Amino acid sequence: MCSTVIVRWDSQRVDQQGQQTLPGLPGLIRSVRTPEFADMVFHEVHARSVLNKVPGRSPMPFRWTINPYRGCSHACRYCLAGETPILTADGRTRPLAELTVGDEIYGTERQGNRRRYVTTRVLAHWSTVKPAYRLTLRDGTQLIASGDHRFLTDRGWRYIAESQERRRAVLATGDKLVGTGGFAAAPKGRVDYRCGYLLGIAGGHDDPDDPRVLDRAREYLTGAESISLPIERPLVPSEEWHKGFLAGVFDVDGEFARGYLRVARTGRANISMISDALLRLDFRFALEDLGLRSGVQRIRLAGGLPEHLRFLHTVDPARTGDGELAGVALRAAARLGIETVEPLGLEMPLFDITTGTGDFIANGVVSHNCSCSL
Repeated sequence: MCSTVIVRWDSQRVDQQGQQTLPGLPGLIRSVRTPEFADMVFHEVHARSVLNKVPGRSPMPFRWTINPYRGCSHACRYCLAGETPILTADGRTRPLAELTVGDEIYGTERQGNRRRYVTTRVLAHWSTVKPAYRLTLRDGTQLIASGDHRFLTDRGWRYIAESQERRRAVLATGDKLVGTGGFAAAPKGRVDYRCGYLLGIAGGHDDPDDPRVLDRAREYLTGAESISLPIERPLVPSEEWHKGFLAGVFDVDGEFARGYLRVARTGRANISMISDALLRLDFRFALEDLGLRSGVQRIRLAGGLPEHLRFLHTVDPARTGDGELAGVALRAAARLGIETVEPLGLEMPLFDITTGTGDFIANGVVSHNCSCSL
């Protein structure tokens, strides 16, 4: 079998307790390369069956075939630039080039008449060198990809560019991509960010108990750039300080679930500091008085999922809401309309992955992966 594809034969196993015969696991006999197939590795394995059941809808006059070969040698070319941020299952992003097999990320799945986020795993990861194109959306989101790469639009899957070999549906001006739009950059994590974070968790009406929050606080207090107590709000806080402060507030008193992102705090000074930080970072919000004796007030972020993700990526709390996007519906939006598709006039290193859902979220939009037909 070729190393780029995992083939499921579970329904045709002779044994039910044997180990998987994938590269690196029991069952692998040897791996070989051949000049005729550049950049490919062939793996000889102990097969449980060489019988393939022919689908019932097939016009073939037989029900079974014998096929000792598994895998893919299509040399797929649909790839993206290595720095493209991919949405991972912990709510953060990671550059496409840095993903590895087994990483858990977000893909999508059609459920009824809606497409929704689901978590999936990276099954294969590789790189190539191809002519590159730049795709620009109306909201400023940009992606660099090969001409054979596909994105999901309001009219279905569309390729970046025409093919000289055959006709195919390509992106056109006005097509709207499905997703939330470009992801925000993470904070730099400098000393002012760390000071803001520690003050944010210190002002909560609950004590932090999440191990991720405690580990981060301990690192900031005892690490190479340790911070001395007490910590006070600067007279003129920097943007990084505001990001750290909001991350700390969210980690102690925040919630991201059921379509809402909100924090709850007591005290006029606390509420004022949170409001100032949100305004500094251009977030819209609503202040809700819960009518409680404790005086707790709740700040709810406006703007829906695009703004919720922008908040999480901009301030980078330790608690990013693992799996909280699962089941959330995606839609196309006018601000994700195609503005331009232009060839860069050069070849560059590009990357792609195979996932369990056949797609993934690349810089906020749904991207097709190799070796899967949706």
